[in-house]
Amino acid sequence: MRKIVIILLITCLAVVQTSCSSSRDTSDKSANSTEIAANGQVYQWPTEEWSTSTPEKQAIASEQLDKADKRIDENYPNIYSLLVVRNGCLVYEKYYNGASEDTYNPVYSVTKSVLSALTGIAVHEKVLSSTDQKVSDIIPDYFASLDNNKKKDITLKNVLTMTGGLETIDTNYPGFFSSPDWLEYALEKPLTNEPGSKFVYNTGLTHILSGIITAKTGMNTKEYADKYLFGPLNIKVKRWDRDSAGTYGGGTGLYLTPRDMAKFGYLYLNKGKWEDKQLIPQEWVEESTKKQIQASEEVGYGYLFWVQTMTDKTRNKLYETYRADGAGGQKIIVIPEINTIAVVTANLNSSSRDKADTQNLVEDYVLPAIK
Repeated sequence: MRKIVIILLITCLAVVQTSCSSSRDTSDKSANSTEIAANGQVYQWPTEEWSTSTPEKQAIASEQLDKADKRIDENYPNIYSLLVVRNGCLVYEKYYNGASEDTYNPVYSVTKSVLSALTGIAVHEKVLSSTDQKVSDIIPDYFASLDNNKKKDITLKNVLTMTGGLETIDTNYPGFFSSPDWLEYALEKPLTNEPGSKFVYNTGLTHILSGIITAKTGMNTKEYADKYLFGPLNIKVKRWDRDSAGTYGGGTGLYLTPRDMAKFGYLYLNKGKWEDKQLIPQEWVEESTKKQIQASEEVGYGYLFWVQTMTDKTRNKLYETYRADGAGGQKIIVIPEINTIAVVTANLNSSSRDKADTQNLVEDYVLPAIK
């Protein structure tokens, strides 16, 4: 009996030692629920603020993260922030070049992944029927006078997987952003491939999703996001660029803080659940973050998420990851196997001295830090 009591005490102490800490009063569980992870660690949803922990308490080697900090100083004058979350705890958070936790950064194409989430919510809310639904049936006015009837075959899935077949607008940003209606501009591009047949990255395609949400919900995209996504996560969006027609950018234009980017990643790590509510259907999260089409030799693409195997070269260990990825090195990288999220923000108008992608910091320093 005495041995059992001692074992229980040791177990409880271990849980306390490895849990996150927060200065917040947690007596109001409705505001921010306490959860127990599969590994027995106690943490709290970061709705109000992130709970913090030392790297070591979450089985991360801090000396490896210190190497990342040193490497940023040596090679990455473009970096604004690097954050690491494990087991629901913010274990590493460093800012550079005048940035802070309150800095709103343009996240560029991370916006696309947000639109993926909103589309999944719209399907769940019966605003949209399925990913097989044709875009022309949802917003027919935009297709009334187009030059090629095959454009009417473009489905939501084609948009979500960058297989719409339209010539990309990404070779002419000035033309796209100066046009009065970005959605119209994107649809007027010639059809160069059969819809569904080939991956062609196209920011204009994802703007279509914003137009659809605006047309079908009775709310603009930001209002819809605030109600169903950002509101429950307690994300306050202060800027989201729009076209002259008033439609919020569906492929770029959103500004977020690094901590809010981590929240979005954490929502996906938890398969769309936040506190006691399923914000995004689990099935949608799983479909979004698995490879739907090959984007390049080493990278797949889901529903507006990049899917890639990353390597801890120090141990030759492979990790399946998915990420929201924006121009200039904005990253939300989710590594489900180790319950970890990494966030990077950076300056679009600068680059690393050796031209390395900011993702290298995660592969070269964060992954080897995991014990």
